[in-house]
Amino acid sequence: MNALADMLARSRFYGAKSEPIDAVDVVREAEVDGVRLLILRVHHGGTTDLYQVLVDAADNDVLHHPAVIRPYGAALAAGTPAGFGTLHGSAEGLDGGGTAIQGEQSNTSLIFGEQAMVKVFRRLEAGQNPDVELLSQIDDCPNVAPVRGWVTETIDGEEHTLAMVQDFVPDADDGWRYALGFASLGASFGAEASLLGEATHNVHRALAGALPTETVDVADLARSLEEHLDHLLTRAPALAEYADAVRGIYRGLGEGEHEVQRIHGDLHLGQVLRTGDEYVLIDFEGEPARPLAERRRPDSALRDVAGVIRSIDYAAHFPARSGGQGPEDPAAWVAEATDAFLEGYGVERSALLDAYVLDKALYEVVYETDNRPDWVDIPLDAVRRLLG
Repeated sequence: MNALADMLARSRFYGAKSEPIDAVDVVREAEVDGVRLLILRVHHGGTTDLYQVLVDAADNDVLHHPAVIRPYGAALAAGTPAGFGTLHGSAEGLDGGGTAIQGEQSNTSLIFGEQAMVKVFRRLEAGQNPDVELLSQIDDCPNVAPVRGWVTETIDGEEHTLAMVQDFVPDADDGWRYALGFASLGASFGAEASLLGEATHNVHRALAGALPTETVDVADLARSLEEHLDHLLTRAPALAEYADAVRGIYRGLGEGEHEVQRIHGDLHLGQVLRTGDEYVLIDFEGEPARPLAERRRPDSALRDVAGVIRSIDYAAHFPARSGGQGPEDPAAWVAEATDAFLEGYGVERSALLDAYVLDKALYEVVYETDNRPDWVDIPLDAVRRLLG
Protein backbone atom coordinates (compact mmCIF):
# COMPACT_ATOMS: atom_id res chain seq x y z
CA MET A 1 0.00 0.00 0.00
CA ASN A 2 3.03 2.30 0.05
CA ALA A 3 2.43 3.24 -3.58
CA LEU A 4 -1.17 4.24 -2.84
CA ALA A 5 -0.06 6.28 0.17
CA ASP A 6 2.60 8.02 -1.92
CA MET A 7 0.05 8.76 -4.65
CA LEU A 8 -2.36 10.30 -2.14
CA ALA A 9 0.33 12.38 -0.47
CA ARG A 10 1.22 14.07 -3.76
CA SER A 11 -2.36 14.48 -5.02
CA ARG A 12 -3.97 17.93 -4.94
CA PHE A 13 -7.28 16.49 -3.78
CA TYR A 14 -5.81 14.85 -0.66
CA GLY A 15 -6.58 17.10 2.30
CA ALA A 16 -4.44 15.80 5.17
CA LYS A 17 -0.96 16.48 3.86
CA SER A 18 0.21 17.86 7.21
CA GLU A 19 0.00 14.37 8.77
CA PRO A 20 1.80 11.18 7.74
CA ILE A 21 -0.35 8.39 6.34
CA ASP A 22 -0.24 5.42 8.70
CA ALA A 23 -2.09 2.89 6.52
CA VAL A 24 -4.32 2.58 3.46
CA ASP A 25 -7.06 -0.06 3.16
CA VAL A 26 -8.99 -0.85 -0.03
CA VAL A 27 -12.73 -0.74 0.80
CA ARG A 28 -14.10 -1.13 -2.75
CA GLU A 29 -12.38 -2.17 -5.97
CA ALA A 30 -13.57 -2.59 -9.57
CA GLU A 31 -11.94 -2.66 -12.99
CA VAL A 32 -12.80 0.02 -15.55
CA ASP A 33 -11.26 -0.67 -18.96
CA GLY A 34 -7.89 -1.78 -17.58
CA VAL A 35 -7.64 0.58 -14.61
CA ARG A 36 -8.93 0.20 -11.06
CA LEU A 37 -11.63 2.29 -9.42
CA LEU A 38 -10.91 2.23 -5.68
CA ILE A 39 -12.41 3.53 -2.49
CA LEU A 40 -9.66 3.79 0.09
CA ARG A 41 -9.78 4.09 3.84
CA VAL A 42 -6.85 6.30 4.78
CA HIS A 43 -5.54 6.17 8.36
CA HIS A 44 -3.73 9.30 9.54
CA GLY A 45 -3.27 11.19 12.81
CA GLY A 46 -5.54 8.88 14.77
CA THR A 47 -8.47 9.25 12.38
CA THR A 48 -9.62 7.87 9.02
CA ASP A 49 -10.99 9.30 5.79
CA LEU A 50 -12.45 7.70 2.67
CA TYR A 51 -11.07 8.68 -0.74
CA GLN A 52 -12.07 7.71 -4.27
CA VAL A 53 -9.34 7.19 -6.89
CA LEU A 54 -8.91 5.66 -10.33
CA VAL A 55 -5.42 4.17 -10.66
CA ASP A 56 -3.27 2.42 -13.24
CA ALA A 57 -1.02 -0.61 -12.67
CA ALA A 58 1.57 1.61 -10.95
CA ASP A 59 -1.06 3.07 -8.60
CA ASN A 60 -0.97 6.49 -10.26
CA ASP A 61 -4.28 8.36 -10.26
CA VAL A 62 -5.36 8.61 -13.91
CA LEU A 63 -8.89 10.01 -13.73
CA HIS A 64 -7.75 13.09 -15.67
CA HIS A 65 -6.65 11.03 -18.71
CA PRO A 66 -9.04 11.26 -21.71
CA ALA A 67 -8.54 7.54 -22.47
CA VAL A 68 -9.91 6.74 -19.01
CA ILE A 69 -12.67 9.36 -18.96
CA ARG A 70 -14.39 7.86 -22.03
CA PRO A 71 -15.15 4.41 -20.53
CA TYR A 72 -15.98 5.94 -17.16
CA GLY A 73 -18.55 8.22 -18.79
CA ALA A 74 -19.91 5.45 -21.02
CA ALA A 75 -20.57 3.25 -17.99
CA LEU A 76 -22.50 6.03 -16.28
CA ALA A 77 -24.45 6.83 -19.46
CA ALA A 78 -25.53 3.20 -19.70
CA GLY A 79 -26.95 3.40 -16.19
CA THR A 80 -24.29 1.12 -14.77
CA PRO A 81 -21.84 3.15 -12.65
CA ALA A 82 -18.27 2.18 -13.27
CA GLY A 83 -17.68 -0.80 -11.05
CA PHE A 84 -20.02 -0.13 -8.14
CA GLY A 85 -22.59 2.33 -6.87
CA THR A 86 -26.22 3.13 -7.69
CA LEU A 87 -27.22 5.76 -10.24
CA HIS A 88 -30.10 8.02 -9.26
CA GLY A 89 -31.70 10.08 -12.02
CA SER A 90 -30.10 10.35 -15.46
CA ALA A 91 -26.57 10.32 -16.86
CA GLU A 92 -27.40 10.98 -20.51
CA GLY A 93 -24.86 12.72 -22.68
CA LEU A 94 -21.75 11.00 -21.33
CA ASP A 95 -21.21 8.49 -24.12
CA GLY A 96 -18.62 10.61 -25.95
CA GLY A 97 -15.09 11.58 -24.98
CA GLY A 98 -14.43 13.91 -22.08
CA THR A 99 -11.78 16.12 -20.56
CA ALA A 100 -10.91 17.00 -16.98
CA ILE A 101 -11.07 20.58 -15.74
CA GLN A 102 -7.59 21.69 -14.78
CA GLY A 103 -6.71 23.36 -11.51
CA GLU A 104 -9.31 21.81 -9.21
CA GLN A 105 -8.26 20.71 -5.77
CA SER A 106 -10.92 18.97 -3.70
CA ASN A 107 -12.65 17.03 -6.49
CA THR A 108 -12.30 16.20 -10.18
CA SER A 109 -14.79 17.51 -12.76
CA LEU A 110 -15.10 15.95 -16.20
CA ILE A 111 -16.60 17.78 -19.18
CA PHE A 112 -18.36 15.79 -21.91
CA GLY A 113 -18.64 17.93 -25.02
CA GLU A 114 -20.93 20.86 -24.24
CA GLN A 115 -23.64 18.66 -22.82
CA ALA A 116 -22.85 17.52 -19.31
CA MET A 117 -20.35 17.66 -16.48
CA VAL A 118 -19.54 14.91 -13.99
CA LYS A 119 -18.09 15.89 -10.64
CA VAL A 120 -16.25 12.97 -9.05
CA PHE A 121 -16.08 13.48 -5.30
CA ARG A 122 -12.67 12.49 -3.98
CA ARG A 123 -13.11 12.65 -0.20
CA LEU A 124 -16.25 10.73 0.69
CA GLU A 125 -18.40 11.39 3.74
CA ALA A 126 -21.49 9.65 5.07
CA GLY A 127 -24.71 11.38 4.05
CA GLN A 128 -25.90 13.15 0.95
CA ASN A 129 -23.37 15.57 -0.47
CA PRO A 130 -24.63 19.19 -0.19
CA ASP A 131 -23.87 19.77 -3.88
CA VAL A 132 -26.46 17.13 -4.79
CA GLU A 133 -28.84 17.94 -1.96
CA LEU A 134 -29.09 21.66 -2.65
CA LEU A 135 -28.91 21.77 -6.44
CA SER A 136 -31.49 19.02 -6.86
CA GLN A 137 -33.94 21.18 -4.88
CA ILE A 138 -33.52 24.39 -6.90
CA ASP A 139 -33.04 23.16 -10.48
CA ASP A 140 -35.52 25.79 -11.72
CA CYS A 141 -33.28 28.64 -10.50
CA PRO A 142 -31.58 30.29 -13.52
CA ASN A 143 -28.39 30.94 -11.58
CA VAL A 144 -27.38 27.29 -11.03
CA ALA A 145 -26.59 24.35 -13.32
CA PRO A 146 -29.33 21.71 -12.79
CA VAL A 147 -28.45 18.25 -11.49
CA ARG A 148 -29.27 15.32 -13.80
CA GLY A 149 -28.27 12.47 -11.55
CA TRP A 150 -25.86 11.21 -8.93
CA VAL A 151 -24.15 8.01 -7.82
CA THR A 152 -24.18 6.62 -4.29
CA GLU A 153 -22.59 3.65 -2.56
CA THR A 154 -23.35 2.20 0.87
CA ILE A 155 -20.17 1.93 2.96
CA ASP A 156 -20.16 0.85 6.60
CA GLY A 157 -23.95 0.86 6.50
CA GLU A 158 -24.23 4.51 5.40
CA GLU A 159 -24.81 6.08 2.00
CA HIS A 160 -21.96 8.07 0.44
CA THR A 161 -22.17 10.25 -2.68
CA LEU A 162 -19.54 9.24 -5.25
CA ALA A 163 -20.32 11.49 -8.22
CA MET A 164 -22.82 14.00 -9.61
CA VAL A 165 -23.98 14.65 -13.19
CA GLN A 166 -25.23 18.11 -14.07
CA ASP A 167 -25.83 20.36 -17.06
CA PHE A 168 -22.74 21.88 -18.61
CA VAL A 169 -22.66 25.69 -18.62
CA PRO A 170 -21.50 26.70 -22.13
CA ASP A 171 -19.46 29.78 -23.05
CA ALA A 172 -18.70 30.51 -19.41
CA ASP A 173 -15.81 32.44 -17.88
CA ASP A 174 -14.42 31.63 -14.47
CA GLY A 175 -15.64 34.40 -12.17
CA TRP A 176 -12.25 34.91 -10.54
CA ARG A 177 -10.38 35.28 -13.82
CA TYR A 178 -13.18 37.47 -15.16
CA ALA A 179 -12.89 39.86 -12.21
CA LEU A 180 -9.10 39.93 -12.54
CA GLY A 181 -9.52 41.15 -16.10
CA PHE A 182 -11.27 44.26 -14.80
CA ALA A 183 -8.83 44.72 -11.93
CA SER A 184 -5.80 44.39 -14.20
CA LEU A 185 -7.11 47.19 -16.40
CA GLY A 186 -8.21 49.31 -13.47
CA ALA A 187 -11.71 49.17 -14.95
CA SER A 188 -14.82 49.43 -12.82
CA PHE A 189 -16.27 46.11 -11.70
CA GLY A 190 -19.39 47.76 -10.30
CA ALA A 191 -21.92 46.66 -12.92
CA GLU A 192 -20.63 43.09 -12.79
CA ALA A 193 -20.66 43.03 -9.00
CA SER A 194 -24.27 44.21 -9.00
CA LEU A 195 -25.21 41.41 -11.40
CA LEU A 196 -23.43 38.90 -9.15
CA GLY A 197 -25.32 40.30 -6.17
CA GLU A 198 -28.61 39.68 -7.96
CA ALA A 199 -27.59 36.11 -8.80
CA THR A 200 -26.55 35.41 -5.20
CA HIS A 201 -29.86 36.77 -3.92
CA ASN A 202 -31.79 34.64 -6.42
CA VAL A 203 -30.03 31.49 -5.25
CA HIS A 204 -30.56 32.30 -1.58
CA ARG A 205 -34.24 33.01 -2.21
CA ALA A 206 -34.61 29.70 -4.07
CA LEU A 207 -32.91 27.77 -1.26
CA ALA A 208 -35.08 29.44 1.37
CA GLY A 209 -38.17 28.51 -0.63
CA ALA A 210 -37.16 24.89 -1.15
CA LEU A 211 -35.66 23.97 2.22
CA PRO A 212 -36.53 24.75 5.85
CA THR A 213 -35.43 28.01 7.44
CA GLU A 214 -35.02 28.78 11.13
CA THR A 215 -35.02 31.84 13.36
CA VAL A 216 -32.13 32.02 15.83
CA ASP A 217 -30.88 34.49 18.41
CA VAL A 218 -28.14 36.84 17.25
CA ALA A 219 -26.37 36.01 20.52
CA ASP A 220 -26.10 32.39 19.36
CA LEU A 221 -24.51 33.49 16.09
CA ALA A 222 -22.07 35.65 18.05
CA ARG A 223 -21.09 32.69 20.24
CA SER A 224 -20.48 30.58 17.14
CA LEU A 225 -18.23 33.28 15.67
CA GLU A 226 -16.29 33.48 18.92
CA GLU A 227 -15.85 29.71 19.02
CA HIS A 228 -14.42 29.89 15.50
CA LEU A 229 -12.05 32.63 16.67
CA ASP A 230 -10.82 30.37 19.47
CA HIS A 231 -10.05 27.67 16.91
CA LEU A 232 -8.24 30.08 14.59
CA LEU A 233 -6.10 31.42 17.43
CA THR A 234 -4.61 27.95 17.93
CA ARG A 235 -3.43 27.97 14.31
CA ALA A 236 -2.20 31.54 13.77
CA PRO A 237 -0.39 33.19 16.71
CA ALA A 238 -0.33 36.44 14.71
CA LEU A 239 -4.03 36.84 15.52
CA ALA A 240 -3.48 36.95 19.28
CA GLU A 241 -3.00 40.73 19.42
CA TYR A 242 -6.43 41.24 17.83
CA ALA A 243 -8.34 38.65 19.86
CA ASP A 244 -9.77 40.99 22.51
CA ALA A 245 -10.93 43.52 19.92
CA VAL A 246 -12.54 40.78 17.83
CA ARG A 247 -14.35 39.40 20.87
CA GLY A 248 -15.60 42.90 21.55
CA ILE A 249 -17.07 43.11 18.04
CA TYR A 250 -18.81 39.76 18.39
CA ARG A 251 -20.13 40.42 21.91
CA GLY A 252 -21.37 43.82 20.81
CA LEU A 253 -23.74 42.40 18.20
CA GLY A 254 -26.50 42.69 20.77
CA GLU A 255 -29.79 40.88 20.92
CA GLY A 256 -32.52 40.19 18.44
CA GLU A 257 -33.32 37.42 16.00
CA HIS A 258 -31.94 36.44 12.60
CA GLU A 259 -33.21 34.02 9.98
CA VAL A 260 -30.87 31.25 8.90
CA GLN A 261 -31.21 28.92 5.93
CA ARG A 262 -29.22 26.58 3.72
CA ILE A 263 -26.51 28.54 1.91
CA HIS A 264 -23.64 27.95 -0.48
CA GLY A 265 -21.15 27.91 2.39
CA ASP A 266 -17.94 28.70 0.51
CA LEU A 267 -18.91 31.44 -1.92
CA HIS A 268 -16.22 33.51 -3.63
CA LEU A 269 -15.42 34.68 -7.15
CA GLY A 270 -13.87 31.32 -8.01
CA GLN A 271 -17.21 29.62 -7.29
CA VAL A 272 -19.17 31.49 -9.96
CA LEU A 273 -19.29 31.43 -13.75
CA ARG A 274 -19.99 34.44 -15.98
CA THR A 275 -22.12 33.38 -18.93
CA GLY A 276 -24.43 35.29 -21.26
CA ASP A 277 -26.01 38.06 -19.22
CA GLU A 278 -25.88 36.38 -15.82
CA TYR A 279 -23.78 34.61 -13.21
CA VAL A 280 -24.11 30.94 -12.28
CA LEU A 281 -23.09 29.74 -8.81
CA ILE A 282 -21.27 26.39 -8.63
CA ASP A 283 -19.73 24.00 -6.06
CA PHE A 284 -22.27 23.93 -3.23
CA GLU A 285 -20.29 21.58 -0.97
CA GLY A 286 -19.34 24.31 1.50
CA GLU A 287 -15.89 24.67 3.05
CA PRO A 288 -14.19 21.29 2.52
CA ALA A 289 -12.42 21.47 5.90
CA ARG A 290 -15.70 21.63 7.83
CA PRO A 291 -17.46 18.35 8.79
CA LEU A 292 -20.37 17.41 6.53
CA ALA A 293 -22.93 17.70 9.33
CA GLU A 294 -21.78 21.26 10.01
CA ARG A 295 -21.92 22.20 6.32
CA ARG A 296 -25.52 20.94 6.09
CA ARG A 297 -26.77 23.11 8.96
CA PRO A 298 -28.76 26.28 8.21
CA ASP A 299 -26.56 29.37 8.43
CA SER A 300 -26.79 33.08 7.81
CA ALA A 301 -26.91 34.09 4.14
CA LEU A 302 -24.58 36.90 5.19
CA ARG A 303 -21.78 34.34 5.36
CA ASP A 304 -21.96 33.94 1.58
CA VAL A 305 -22.20 37.71 1.11
CA ALA A 306 -19.08 38.15 3.24
CA GLY A 307 -17.22 35.56 1.18
CA VAL A 308 -17.79 37.54 -2.01
CA ILE A 309 -16.78 40.80 -0.34
CA ARG A 310 -13.47 39.31 0.74
CA SER A 311 -12.92 37.81 -2.71
CA ILE A 312 -13.41 41.24 -4.30
CA ASP A 313 -10.68 42.59 -2.01
CA TYR A 314 -8.32 39.84 -3.14
CA ALA A 315 -9.10 40.53 -6.80
CA ALA A 316 -8.01 44.14 -6.37
CA HIS A 317 -4.62 43.16 -4.96
CA PHE A 318 -3.87 40.02 -6.96
CA PRO A 319 -2.61 41.59 -10.26
CA ALA A 320 0.11 43.69 -8.62
CA ARG A 321 1.16 40.76 -6.39
CA SER A 322 1.53 38.60 -9.49
CA GLY A 323 3.82 40.97 -11.36
CA GLY A 324 1.14 42.88 -13.25
CA GLN A 325 -0.81 46.05 -12.73
CA GLY A 326 -3.96 46.52 -10.73
CA PRO A 327 -6.30 49.39 -9.92
CA GLU A 328 -4.55 52.69 -9.26
CA ASP A 329 -6.54 52.96 -6.03
CA PRO A 330 -7.34 49.40 -4.88
CA ALA A 331 -9.36 50.57 -1.88
CA ALA A 332 -11.64 52.70 -4.05
CA TRP A 333 -12.03 49.85 -6.58
CA VAL A 334 -13.02 47.47 -3.79
CA ALA A 335 -15.42 49.97 -2.20
CA GLU A 336 -17.25 50.61 -5.46
CA ALA A 337 -17.55 46.92 -6.33
CA THR A 338 -18.62 46.01 -2.79
CA ASP A 339 -21.31 48.69 -2.68
CA ALA A 340 -22.60 47.54 -6.08
CA PHE A 341 -22.66 43.90 -4.98
CA LEU A 342 -24.62 44.75 -1.85
CA GLU A 343 -27.05 46.90 -3.83
CA GLY A 344 -27.57 44.09 -6.34
CA TYR A 345 -28.15 41.64 -3.52
CA GLY A 346 -30.48 44.02 -1.73
CA VAL A 347 -28.77 44.31 1.65
CA GLU A 348 -27.05 47.14 3.50
CA ARG A 349 -23.89 47.05 5.57
CA SER A 350 -24.61 46.07 9.16
CA ALA A 351 -22.73 45.08 12.28
CA LEU A 352 -23.62 41.43 11.68
CA LEU A 353 -22.44 41.49 8.07
CA ASP A 354 -19.18 43.13 9.15
CA ALA A 355 -18.76 40.41 11.78
CA TYR A 356 -19.00 37.75 9.07
CA VAL A 357 -16.54 39.64 6.87
CA LEU A 358 -14.19 39.80 9.86
CA ASP A 359 -14.62 36.07 10.49
CA LYS A 360 -13.70 35.35 6.87
CA ALA A 361 -10.65 37.63 6.99
CA LEU A 362 -9.43 35.92 10.17
CA TYR A 363 -9.75 32.53 8.44
CA GLU A 364 -7.75 33.93 5.51
CA VAL A 365 -4.95 34.95 7.88
CA VAL A 366 -4.67 31.32 8.96
CA TYR A 367 -4.78 30.07 5.37
CA GLU A 368 -2.13 32.51 4.16
CA THR A 369 0.08 31.80 7.18
CA ASP A 370 0.03 28.11 6.27
CA ASN A 371 0.26 28.42 2.49
CA ARG A 372 1.37 31.87 1.28
CA PRO A 373 3.05 33.83 4.08
CA ASP A 374 3.92 36.65 1.70
CA TRP A 375 0.20 37.31 1.21
CA VAL A 376 -0.89 37.39 4.85
CA ASP A 377 -0.86 41.20 4.93
CA ILE A 378 -3.93 41.31 2.64
CA PRO A 379 -6.34 39.72 5.16
CA LEU A 380 -4.48 41.30 8.11
CA ASP A 381 -5.07 44.74 6.61
CA ALA A 382 -8.75 43.85 6.31
CA VAL A 383 -8.85 42.76 9.96
CA ARG A 384 -7.31 46.07 11.03
CA ARG A 385 -9.78 48.07 8.94
CA LEU A 386 -12.76 46.20 10.36
CA LEU A 387 -11.52 46.69 13.91
CA GLY A 388 -11.11 50.41 13.28
